[in-house]
Amino acid sequence: MHGGRSLFLVTDSGLIFEHVYTENVWLWLRHDSPIAIKGALGNYNGSLFLVDIYGSLLIRERSGSELTWINCTAMRKGRQVIGGPPWDAIPGKDMKVTSEDAIFFTSKNGRLLQFTVALRKFKWKDCKHPPGTKVSSIIDQELFRENIVFVIGRNGRLYQYNRVIELWHEHYQSQHLVLSRVPGTAMRSSLLSLTGSLFMLSEDGGLVEYHWNSLDGWSWVEHGTPHREVTLVGSPSPCFEGNSLFLIGSDGKVYLRYMEQMIWRWKNCGFPSWGQVNVEDQRRAEAADVREAVCTDEQKPNDINKHCNTKVSSTRPIPYSEDSVIFELRDGRLAEIQRGEDSQWTWSRIISTPTSLCLENYWTAVAS
Repeated sequence: MHGGRSLFLVTDSGLIFEHVYTENVWLWLRHDSPIAIKGALGNYNGSLFLVDIYGSLLIRERSGSELTWINCTAMRKGRQVIGGPPWDAIPGKDMKVTSEDAIFFTSKNGRLLQFTVALRKFKWKDCKHPPGTKVSSIIDQELFRENIVFVIGRNGRLYQYNRVIELWHEHYQSQHLVLSRVPGTAMRSSLLSLTGSLFMLSEDGGLVEYHWNSLDGWSWVEHGTPHREVTLVGSPSPCFEGNSLFLIGSDGKVYLRYMEQMIWRWKNCGFPSWGQVNVEDQRRAEAADVREAVCTDEQKPNDINKHCNTKVSSTRPIPYSEDSVIFELRDGRLAEIQRGEDSQWTWSRIISTPTSLCLENYWTAVAS
């Protein structure tokens, strides 16, 4: 939520925790909620948007010295939601605030919903859905094109909604290409250029690019997978510097897709290793220095117990800063990968979480 200073974790049981850096110490703080929370859908101007288990859209924000909840679904024409736009904005970077600002969500019945947030004049609007299908997920909200929201329909095809003229448009797509229903991401080499791409996954787990330039217009590019034995799972990460993004493999490893000298390449970043990254124990409240580590896929030979697994889960990675991305591990902990001065991405730390069994059993073993 605040680049490099805090992040939020929603547990499977509906609890909310905030990982905060204060007075040189990282702490986990619990946020009490009236109803169990299902997930975090977005943020705007310091406010966090979440959805509860009943589909109600909630705002968690600070009012003076107090933290408050606002139920947006309870407002006039309020709707229940199940998804929101990708978290592609880099936390901590200045965001342009306008009088037309809105956040788009998907409803339980497959409609695109617009929720105006500008100047706190909250207002709902039903944007309906593309002709012949319903909305499955949002690929991009106005990062690739101003006033345009790209979505994937439940039929696996790509559509866009123009919020100015309020019309839907279906993009050309060959019949053999069926898109996965998970969210995608947008990539632009420069804000001054319209050239760029939308990245999505295909139904069979390959990376797909929908590219636009002024000479050729729109074109599809199928990047496939890093190698035959691996498919891609979950959603692509946000893009960095207009030429790279992270993908998660079915083998629990992280793969970097990047362009070098106009050629797309794959890099296997593996998953964090016990012996080469800093493991933070929040219960001891120690502010340990973060040490860089080379990407590796080797597990420590004498792992503490079966509850510890540093392979990466399919949860979509989120940007933590301009040079940092957070992943969820299969054992419930978090891991951070950072870009160093040499522009290389390396695993830097494993962040223990309040709900991971790995940490509890680790310190039990150490104490004995």
